[in-house]
Amino acid sequence: MKNKKWVYPLLIILCLAVFAGYKLIVSAATDTKAPVISALGDIQVEVAADYSAFLTGVSASDNRDGDVTGSIVVEKVELLDSDGTISVTYAAFDSAGNVAKTERTGMYTDYESPRFTLSAPLAFSSSNFDVLKIVGATDKIDGNIQHRVRATLMDDASITSMGVHDVQFRVTNSLGDAVEIILPVEVYSGSGYNAKLTLTDYLIYLPVGADFDEDDYLNAMVCYGEEVALSGENRNKYSVHTNGYVDTDTPGVYTISYEVVYNQIYIGYSKLIVVVEG
Repeated sequence: MKNKKWVYPLLIILCLAVFAGYKLIVSAATDTKAPVISALGDIQVEVAADYSAFLTGVSASDNRDGDVTGSIVVEKVELLDSDGTISVTYAAFDSAGNVAKTERTGMYTDYESPRFTLSAPLAFSSSNFDVLKIVGATDKIDGNIQHRVRATLMDDASITSMGVHDVQFRVTNSLGDAVEIILPVEVYSGSGYNAKLTLTDYLIYLPVGADFDEDDYLNAMVCYGEEVALSGENRNKYSVHTNGYVDTDTPGVYTISYEVVYNQIYIGYSKLIVVVEG
């Protein structure tokens, strides 16, 4: 029995050796190294570009799987500046589930910040109105984002009281580009008007130095349900009085008020807001 005492230590040593060997094999078989992503240069794409356009010049390789370019996904596109500068985050995977990420900068070549729209003039003849029903916004990324428009009254008076009130409108697109503008909202007495004056637009954007003719935006008079075009053969039947001016050489927000008298009987009122962009 005494001669067999050495057997037990030997068995322990053998077990430890086997366990250590197993750990080495498992370690060698386990892939813990992520792929390597290569992105060549900055990227330039249009806003409406196909998903594949973001993958131009991007590849990925793995120490075991080789070329894993097909696993690359665009994880995030972030707007860095309103001039269209973007950051694109990519991710790539190998068969062991290891993930690699990288970023590169780029440019939306045709990007524009959101723009506000008006479906009617910001002029109301009664206190029963909802400004946010006629103020909208459009965006090249998200399309119609009227539901994101928010309004803040800039003075202490009630917005329904007679007069002109400055209101700040703000909208943000899905890339985080926030745009705001202060527009005049007018509440006036409608007792002197018996017709509705419509314009072709109620809010326009012009670049500095652009030509502007206020008469170009007259559309029609609606007189007791009948619409009369304010052009062509009807030109000698109506007179136009405007108030306000637009200086297209100076960026800013301008307002033109129109009062049109048709057939010396019908009188209508409307407003055009012009944003001259610098």
